[in-house]
Amino acid sequence: MRQLRIVLISLLLPVLFFRLTVHTHAAPLAATAMQEGRTYDQAHDLGFIDWNGSAQYVYITHRDGSSLPPEEGGVYCGSGCSEWVTRLGNGATAGGSFDRNVSYFEVMVSFTGEGGVGTAVLQACSNSMSWALYNNTSLPGFVSMILAVPAGCRSWSLSASGGFVDFRSIDVTYVGPPNTATPTASRTPTFTPASTGTSTATATPTLTYTPTATFTPTRTPTMTYTPTATFTPTRTPTLTFTPTPTFTPTATFTNTPSPTPTPLPPQVIGRVDCDLWGEAGWCRGNETLQLTARDPQGFGVTIRGDLNGVLFTCGSSCDLPLPEGTGTAHYIVTSTSGRASSGMSTWQRDGTPPDLQTSLPPVNGRSGWYVSEVDLSAAATDEISGLANLEGSTDDGVSWFPLPIHFTSGIHPVQIRVKDMAGNEVVESKVVRVDTAPPVTRIDPLVNTVIQGEAPLNGTLLDEMSGPAGGEISIDEGKTWMAVSLGPGNAWSYLWRSSEVPNGEYTLLVRGMDRAGNVGGVDSITLSVDNGPPAVSITERWWIWQEGQMKVSANHFSIATIRLKIRDPHRRWKDMTLDFDPGRDSYIVKWDRRFTDVMAPAGEYLVLAEACDVNGLCGRDEGWIMIPEVSSPTATFVNTPTVTSTLMPSATPTPSPVPPTPTLALHTPVPEERPVPAPPFLPLWQMMGLLGLFMVIASASVVDPRPQALKRLGETFEALSELPEGDSIEHLEIQEKK
Repeated sequence: MRQLRIVLISLLLPVLFFRLTVHTHAAPLAATAMQEGRTYDQAHDLGFIDWNGSAQYVYITHRDGSSLPPEEGGVYCGSGCSEWVTRLGNGATAGGSFDRNVSYFEVMVSFTGEGGVGTAVLQACSNSMSWALYNNTSLPGFVSMILAVPAGCRSWSLSASGGFVDFRSIDVTYVGPPNTATPTASRTPTFTPASTGTSTATATPTLTYTPTATFTPTRTPTMTYTPTATFTPTRTPTLTFTPTPTFTPTATFTNTPSPTPTPLPPQVIGRVDCDLWGEAGWCRGNETLQLTARDPQGFGVTIRGDLNGVLFTCGSSCDLPLPEGTGTAHYIVTSTSGRASSGMSTWQRDGTPPDLQTSLPPVNGRSGWYVSEVDLSAAATDEISGLANLEGSTDDGVSWFPLPIHFTSGIHPVQIRVKDMAGNEVVESKVVRVDTAPPVTRIDPLVNTVIQGEAPLNGTLLDEMSGPAGGEISIDEGKTWMAVSLGPGNAWSYLWRSSEVPNGEYTLLVRGMDRAGNVGGVDSITLSVDNGPPAVSITERWWIWQEGQMKVSANHFSIATIRLKIRDPHRRWKDMTLDFDPGRDSYIVKWDRRFTDVMAPAGEYLVLAEACDVNGLCGRDEGWIMIPEVSSPTATFVNTPTVTSTLMPSATPTPSPVPPTPTLALHTPVPEERPVPAPPFLPLWQMMGLLGLFMVIASASVVDPRPQALKRLGETFEALSELPEGDSIEHLEIQEKK
């Protein structure tokens, strides 16, 4: 008996376990489908997000437009906040699944200036995008990666490439309401052998449907044996789904049908219906399988079957929506009479347009212009019906031809079209702007190439494709550039202030730029700047018997003429003009006191020195020649009281103020005949007068210690010492000007 019991248990347990496995639909180890709305990264702990590779939580401070999760306070992070986020190491992946079709999907990732950050790659089935997350900022900041999810896609992933990636949340918006709840089978097998005089083994499989009726078949085999032990195996897998509102009707009955055989089986009809047919038998819209069944004898019928392996059950009729792709529906109708019949239908549905990706090289010019010839290419995919063609047009769809398309200079509107086998079509329009020709710049010649002061410069700037954008001018052989002004009619102008540069020869360069960023060749003009005249200097004052000195130096340009004019301040005689050879830089100026045939009388005469360069620019300076007055042998010595300082018998002597410079006052007396030549020696009275004059001048020089007074004293001594022997001073008066 014991051996028989062991055999029965061995046969019964595999059957129960097999039925349990089949009806519970055990899921693989994967994340639960994402909930609608925002899910934060910590949902990994709840089973919504899978990790693969090096992944961990890190605590970071960031500043951006996000807010903390409600459970962390919901603080706005515009001024910065800190929180735990998920960090994926290089090569690591976070992923999950979708419950149904998705209308919006985003993942918030962090830009940062931290070293070691990589590129985030977000993928949902065939669609993907990548962002390099390095940004030279002081604090990290989270931004949204938004990705379109293809219809029918049920999985997503975020991976890190080339470094780490931080993310904090996932947002999902589904299309339509949640899927309808599906009854879940729950079986609880129980096998209990009892140790009694009469051995009884009871196997009770229980099938429970929630929220549908509960059907419990009971089978009680009875056999007698003598057990020696009690063994109770229990396996209760439970998967619970609770919809709202909850309705749980329960009915328990024993199914003991007593069919009456009939000669005719039931009938079932299947028809595939589409609201938008495409090409090659494909449905581009919504497609359904319409099933209708009946029993000729009027018995109840039930339709069961599968759509590409997905089981379904319905009554005598049902409309089943068909998924995208190709498939086969198998169905069986069973009558309560016990008879059955079967059928099969096929479908092919593709309502998703192809995915088109156009490709152009990065723009290498400005304002969306290419400055080199460019090729446009495209790539397309269609995972359902497959691609039919991929082509382009440059004449607004009149003609189509294969890609790629090569573009030269010009503005090119282009259309790219992709079509799948079902007839779904995607057309993308672009405008490709190419300008490979640089602008042409011209500078207008000047009538006079020697300029002084402000010099207006003008020219033209031509570009027939993208148009001129600006021009530049350089006066230092291209080391620095200054912008010119653009005017109407492709004209440019520039006002050069030549006084800001020294004299010399300058080669001016002009170039232009167009809107595409092309820089044209240069045009040049050579100009001479002559703003500084030659340098001229002449002795400020000297006596007629002395020599003046004039110095002249060129200012880059050669000196053409050097001229000296001696002018009577009263304009009594015509100027005395002296020309000098410009080959030297220093000249001695000596005058014979004559204006043509007139001997200049005593006085001061203006000396004008002028040097002109080859361009006619002249430098000037002036000096004075002094001729003292010499009269008859009668001299009257006049002592001016103001030059005498009186010492008072007080403790502090107070000198009388003396004007700064003693000046010789020259008078012109009427000349007298001297009947007798003067003796060869000075009379006594002349010696005494001369001595008194020396004393007066000396006292004035002592009171006025300025160097000018001493200079005047020296000049006076020199004048007196150079008087010819026999000449006499008839009248010499010293005055002091206040």
